[in-house]
Amino acid sequence: MTYAVIGGGNTGQAISAYLSLNGEQVRLFTRNQNRAKRISEHGLEVKGIYSGHVDFEVSTSIEKVVKNAEYIVISTTAVGHKPILRALKPLLEHNQSIIFIPGYWGALEAAQILKEDVADKNITIAETSAQPFISKKDDQGSVTIPKIKNNVLVSTLVTQNRQPELSPEFLDRFPHLVTSTNIFETSLNNSNVVVHVPISIFNGSRIDSAQPFEFYPEGVSPLTVKYIEKLDEERRKIADLFHVKTKDILTILNNFYDTNYTNLHDALPGLFASGAGPTTVEHRYFTEDIPFGLVAISEIAKKSDIKLPYTDSLINTSSLFSGEDYRNTGVNLDNISFNELFSFGGITERI
Repeated sequence: MTYAVIGGGNTGQAISAYLSLNGEQVRLFTRNQNRAKRISEHGLEVKGIYSGHVDFEVSTSIEKVVKNAEYIVISTTAVGHKPILRALKPLLEHNQSIIFIPGYWGALEAAQILKEDVADKNITIAETSAQPFISKKDDQGSVTIPKIKNNVLVSTLVTQNRQPELSPEFLDRFPHLVTSTNIFETSLNNSNVVVHVPISIFNGSRIDSAQPFEFYPEGVSPLTVKYIEKLDEERRKIADLFHVKTKDILTILNNFYDTNYTNLHDALPGLFASGAGPTTVEHRYFTEDIPFGLVAISEIAKKSDIKLPYTDSLINTSSLFSGEDYRNTGVNLDNISFNELFSFGGITERI
C-alpha cells in the first residue's frame, strides 16, 4: 500500500516510521525544508516500542507526496486541517482515502470543504478518536515512541446515505484501531479535550509566567478532577444525541493503556508521570483542544437547546484569558442544519 503522511511533527514522523518499518511505501509532507532534507538524506532512527532505522521520501511539495497515494494520513494539528484540505482539493484522485489521526472533527470539516468531490471521486473520509502513538521527535534524526494506545476508535464519514469502509489491509496494518459506528463516536470520544483544558486554565498563572511544571503530577488537584468529571458528563450528554455509546474518561484511559485505575485523580499522574506543562497559551492544549474540541461540542449543544455550563465557562474564560476568540477560529457549524449534521453519521432521527 502507498501512504502519504501530511505533517512532519511528532505524530507524522512516528506514523511514517512505523509504516516504513512494516514495509509500506511512505512519503511524508512537511513545510520544514531542513527537516525534509535531513530525513531524506539520512533517514530516521526509531526508538522505544518500535526500533530500527528507516528511509523514506520526505518533501515540501504536497502535490508530489499525495500523487498516486492510496491513503492520505493527515497528522497535523487540528488548526492545520482546513488549509490542508483546501490544498488537497484540486489534487485528489479517484478512490483515495483520507484519514485524520486524530480526528478533532476533521471528517466533518472535510465534508464542508471537499463537498461534491467526496462522492464524485469516491473519496473515503475517516478519522480516529486519538493518535495511536505517544511520540517525540528530536529533529536531529530520531523519533521515540515510548507508548502505544490500544482500542483507538476509527470511523468513516457517511455521504449520500453511503458509509464506505476502510480496507482490511489498512486495518490490519493498524491493529491499534477499532472500527466504530460514525464520526460522532470518534470525535466525541476524544479524551484530550476534557482533560487538557481544565488543567491548563486552572494552572494559567504558571503558564503565563512560563513557570516549568509537570502537567499531571503537579497540575492536577482534587477540584480540577471534579471539574473534568463534570465537563465529561456534558460531553456524554451530547454523545447521547447521536446514539453514541461513549465511556467516561477514566474508562477510556484504562482501555487505552490496559490499566485498572479506580479514580481519575490517581490515573492521570500515574499514567503520565512526566511531561512538561505548557509555558505559553500558544500551545495545542489551548489552540487545538478548545476551538476544535470544546467549541464543537458547545455549538452542537446550541443547535439542540442543551445547556453546557462547564463547557461554555471554559471556552469563555480561556478566550478572555488568552485574548483569542476560540469560537471564531474553531469548528464552524453555522451553515449546517441539525438534520444535515445527523446525516453525516448516518442518523435519521433524534433520540
